[in-house]
Amino acid sequence: MRKQYIKVEGIKLTKLSNAEFINFMERFLALLPLEAEEDDSMGAPKVGITAEQIEEAKTYLSEMNDLNRETKVKAETKSKAEIDRQRDALWTAIIQRILTSRNVPIQAESAAAEKLYIVVRPYTGMNSLPNNQQTETVKGLLTDLNKPEIQEAITTLGLENYIDELSTYNQQYEALVKGADVARAAASLGNKSDTLRRQLTDLYREMADFAFATNLLHETEESLYFMAGLNGLIRDVETAYNLRDKAKHTSTTKPEKPEEGDKGDSGLELVPVE
Repeated sequence: MRKQYIKVEGIKLTKLSNAEFINFMERFLALLPLEAEEDDSMGAPKVGITAEQIEEAKTYLSEMNDLNRETKVKAETKSKAEIDRQRDALWTAIIQRILTSRNVPIQAESAAAEKLYIVVRPYTGMNSLPNNQQTETVKGLLTDLNKPEIQEAITTLGLENYIDELSTYNQQYEALVKGADVARAAASLGNKSDTLRRQLTDLYREMADFAFATNLLHETEESLYFMAGLNGLIRDVETAYNLRDKAKHTSTTKPEKPEEGDKGDSGLELVPVE
C-alpha cells in the first residue's frame, strides 16, 4: 500500500511585507526541535537542519530587524538649487545695501553702513563657496550679525527682514542636505534589506527541503510534529495576509489558487512512496 508523506505547503513569501516576512521566519525557527551538538551549538538534526543554517538565519533576521527600525524620510517639496538661489539673492541684497549706504549723504545711514561693513567684509565672497561650505559660513555671518552692538545699525538700514529670511533659507538648505543624506542611507538600507530577504528566502527553501527529505527518509515524532507545525504556520500566515489584502481592497475577492505545478517558495510536493 502506498503511504502519503507530509509535504510542505506552498507560500509566496514575496507578497509579504517585511514585518510579516520577519514574523514568519521567527516563527519558523521557533518550531525547530533544537538539540545541542558536540560544540554546544544548537542544531535540529531530527529535521535535517544544521546549527550553521540556524545561525545564518538568525544573523539575517537580526540584520533585517535592525534595518526595519530605520526612520523613513519624507520627500522635500523644494529643491536645494532653488533654496540656494534664494539664499544667494538675499545675501547679495544685504551686502549691496550696506555698500551703497556707505556713500549716501545721510550721516545715520552711512555711519551704520560703515559699522556693518566691518562685520560683513570677511564674507563678501561667500556666494562663490561650495554650497555646504557656504552653509557653515552663513551661520558664522548670522552669529556676527546677531551681536547686540550692531542691532541699531541693522535697524537703521532696514535689514532685519533680509537677515531673518537669510537665516530661514540657510536652515532649509541645511535640512535638505541632511535629508538627502538620510534618504541615500535609507535607499542603501532598503537595498540591503532586499538582499537579506532574498538570502533568507533561499535559506528557508533549503531548510524546508531538508526537513521534508528527513521526514520522508527517517520519519520521527519530532519530524512529524515539525512538518505539521510548519504547515499550520503557513496556513495561519496565508489567512492573515488574505484578510489584510481583503481589507486593503475592500473587496471579497477570493484568493487565487496556485496554478498546477506551482510549488510556492518551499518547492515541495506530496511524494507517494511504496
